[in-house]
Amino acid sequence: MRYLGLDVHSKATVAELVDGTGAVLRTRRLPTTAEGFATLVNDLSPVEDLLAGQEVGGMTYFVHDLLTALGVKVLSFNAQHLRMICSSRKKTDRRDAHWIAKALQSGMTPHPVYVPVAEIRRLRSLLSQRNAVAQERRRWYLRARSYLRGAGHLVPRGARGAARLLAVAGSGPDGLDEHLSGSLEMCARQQLVLLEELRRVDAAILEITSGVEAIERLKTIPGIGDRVSAAIYAWVGEVSRFPNARSLTAYAGLVPSVWSSAEVTRLGGITKQGSPELRRLLVQAAHVLLTRARSEAAVPLQALSARMRSSGSRYKVAVVATARHLLRVAYYVLRDGTTYDPTRLLPPATDEPAVA
Repeated sequence: MRYLGLDVHSKATVAELVDGTGAVLRTRRLPTTAEGFATLVNDLSPVEDLLAGQEVGGMTYFVHDLLTALGVKVLSFNAQHLRMICSSRKKTDRRDAHWIAKALQSGMTPHPVYVPVAEIRRLRSLLSQRNAVAQERRRWYLRARSYLRGAGHLVPRGARGAARLLAVAGSGPDGLDEHLSGSLEMCARQQLVLLEELRRVDAAILEITSGVEAIERLKTIPGIGDRVSAAIYAWVGEVSRFPNARSLTAYAGLVPSVWSSAEVTRLGGITKQGSPELRRLLVQAAHVLLTRARSEAAVPLQALSARMRSSGSRYKVAVVATARHLLRVAYYVLRDGTTYDPTRLLPPATDEPAVA
């Protein structure tokens, strides 16, 4: 087995090849193009198997797909985790490639990063685009609100868009001056354009997710709708890569941080690792579950929050705990190929006779 360390950049990549003993066989610099990697693989002697490694970055998917198509197995690693193992006082592209190759050869590598298939990548990208467009649309509403306040006008209650602010504020007895009216119209135009972009992205997401059996099963969980189920499906990917539900909640950053020394153990806030988009949507789903769900199927899930609130926990802590519990239920739904069954969350019945 030979090991290839890659330090990838947008224009050029440094590659270093070592053998099973750690001896350097070859070091070269190549363009980060399909032709460059094809030439590299063809030049390497195909006598032994080849294992390549790279740090996660903007070119990760590009390099992974190229080398996989050329028959080379590629592992991708979190750059921060890899540097904790292969730290050096001298930082050069060549040394980075060397230490990646040596880490592969010695087996001293962190857990490799999961690289999803193309369809899951596209869904992740669309969900991120939707979040970015929605945030930008809200920024234009906040700008319109600040323009009104800066001019001494009260912001109308219940107005959710710049066009609505303009209509309500302009209908007052004093009206709006020309400059303020023009500023609000600009904000309304920008919001309208972004609304069309939201609809386009939503249509693309629906095209991917419609008919996906796993997403339909996730939507049977109370509080989880179209967007949350799509996010869970996209960011979990292959559920078999998680040995249990706790590892999935840790991947999503919904487990408490731990500080332990000797006999002292302290729990802090959640780790907030993984996808912020998935974590945010799960927290929103938990809030909807606790405040709006009225079905009998939601009762066992709501009981968790009730138990926490009765022990003195704050509402925000209970919401995050409920979000974690929702993801645990989603894990079993995906792993077992079943739908949500509220009876499995009820406490077991006891056969003890009632005390008179």
